[in-house]
Amino acid sequence: MPTNNYISVVEKAVRVLEAFQGQREVGLAELATRTRLVKSSVFRILFTFERLGYVQKLNGGRYSVTARLGRLAADYTTGSNLSSLAAPLMAQLLRRFQETINLGVLDGGEVLYIHVLECSHAFRLAAHAGMRSPLHSTALGKCLLSRLPRPEVEAILKAHPPRKLTPRTITEMSPFFKELERVRSRGYAVDGGEDSQGARCIGAPILDPQGHVCAAISLSGPAMRVKSARDKEIAKALMDTCREISTLLGYTGRLVVKGPSGSR
Repeated sequence: MPTNNYISVVEKAVRVLEAFQGQREVGLAELATRTRLVKSSVFRILFTFERLGYVQKLNGGRYSVTARLGRLAADYTTGSNLSSLAAPLMAQLLRRFQETINLGVLDGGEVLYIHVLECSHAFRLAAHAGMRSPLHSTALGKCLLSRLPRPEVEAILKAHPPRKLTPRTITEMSPFFKELERVRSRGYAVDGGEDSQGARCIGAPILDPQGHVCAAISLSGPAMRVKSARDKEIAKALMDTCREISTLLGYTGRLVVKGPSGSR
């Protein structure tokens, strides 16, 4: 093949992506060292990927690869493969609780629903694959944010400022990070009418082979049926299901905690 078909700038861009080496966040200087490229070149490549949505710049000048890149390969942590793995187990939850079951991932600062099983009740929370919801007000969103480093959560919330959707919606940073800490400590999240009045939702996270949260499953329904007295029963079933899916994805039990408190 003629050498003039070789595009060196593409090679450099790929080298930058490969330099993340599976780490959630890496600094500019470290990426330059790993790629043996000058900082200015690495910065321009990262800037381009950021504008395209494949890289996110965090507080402190560090960078993180977004979930959008993984979906190009249709890997097991996103898209149809995850849906295929989760669908039979989600169906079990639907049969047991007779409420809508949702599977969502983090995408562009929002929750993206990739698989939904609606219940048969005439009065139910309508949802469908492809729908998007805020992160701050939903059980799915809280799960997806619960183990991210605080600077990364702050960057997401800065780009997508929390809106007051109901009187219960948490919009202030300090109470929200306390809520994420509760999600981390108990292993599940609750939306008690924060996204929509009269509705309740309980969610649990799914972990990838590295122990990062890659998706979440939630059960949603009217508050008169999804009562707080049932939270522990529903949460246990969700956590058991998510644990099984995590195992199918290759998670072996090594927990990676990079929580909003800023711990490493």
